[in-house]
Amino acid sequence: MADRDYYNVLGVPRDADGDTIRRAYRRLAMRWHPDRNQGDRVAEVRFRAVAEAYRVLHDPEERARYDVMGPLFQPDRGPPSPEHLRAAVRRAWDDLVGRKDRGEDLTYTLSVSLEEVALGVSREIVVPRRVTCDDCNGLGARPGDRAVCGVCEGTGRGTGLLRARCFHCDGRGYTIAASCPTCGGGGLVDREEALRVKIPAGVEAGARLRVAERGHDAPSGGLPGDLYVLVDVAAHPLFQREGADVRARLPLTVAECILGADVDVPTLQGTTRIRVPAGTPPGHVLRLGGRGLPRPVGARTERGALLLEVVVELPDTLTDTERAALAAWSDALPVDRHPRRAAFDAAVESRR
Repeated sequence: MADRDYYNVLGVPRDADGDTIRRAYRRLAMRWHPDRNQGDRVAEVRFRAVAEAYRVLHDPEERARYDVMGPLFQPDRGPPSPEHLRAAVRRAWDDLVGRKDRGEDLTYTLSVSLEEVALGVSREIVVPRRVTCDDCNGLGARPGDRAVCGVCEGTGRGTGLLRARCFHCDGRGYTIAASCPTCGGGGLVDREEALRVKIPAGVEAGARLRVAERGHDAPSGGLPGDLYVLVDVAAHPLFQREGADVRARLPLTVAECILGADVDVPTLQGTTRIRVPAGTPPGHVLRLGGRGLPRPVGARTERGALLLEVVVELPDTLTDTERAALAAWSDALPVDRHPRRAAFDAAVESRR
């Protein structure tokens, strides 16, 4: 609460004497006391703020320290944190220029497939927002249930040095005698709204896409907050993303690796047929340029590659006939057809 103007909280001028401060405190403490406002969280917050302001301003030493430090004053006498400094500056500036509060920002997580990332997609989402209450136009009360604020006398401005927004009516110039039954006095109601979001091609997982002014409405009539769509890219059963490239494992038989083969393979845009060269070893990566994800390169867009990693799949079982045929084929091969195996065997033999 230290970034609030304590004079504003009590509704007294900065040169108010002790008696004036005491009378203001008693009047406001009675008005906002929890026993008289049971279940009203706003009244509870205001009561605590009034009590803190009085504790500081009725003590001459604390008041003198507050008058010097202003919004940087810390009740615990500690230094202000960086967050507190930023909040104090932002609040002072907004109050000085009369800027109204913005609504809160919203975050919505949207899961997309890798195929949708490859092409880009437009998706309709349903967002739960807090929007201006139609029954009271966001004012928190119907016309007959609003009364001129007795602290600022309807000006909406406080008594502090910068004449910030009146603390007791939030700068509205009126207080609420009876809350709007629809919104409970908050000025906002919950509502689900559908909107269409464009997901650009090549978007990275974790990207935040800003949709301006589609967050929560502001309770004081200011601008709505923004909606941030957090992109989650779902795991793919075949492909793994590596930047703009995508990788997949290509299972081949021993014969296909040795003899070569024409094989149908999947891509993000469908299927295509490739030629596996004869003698392709396990672990070799076949690269299909332009079959990956889009990425900006200067003023143009290029696509990454589809990387197919060759994996040799061995048969689970063999019949006697198949086993005999394989043994005969192996025996028929000259030793020099496997030079690495021959070198390995020679190294082993040298250590005997």
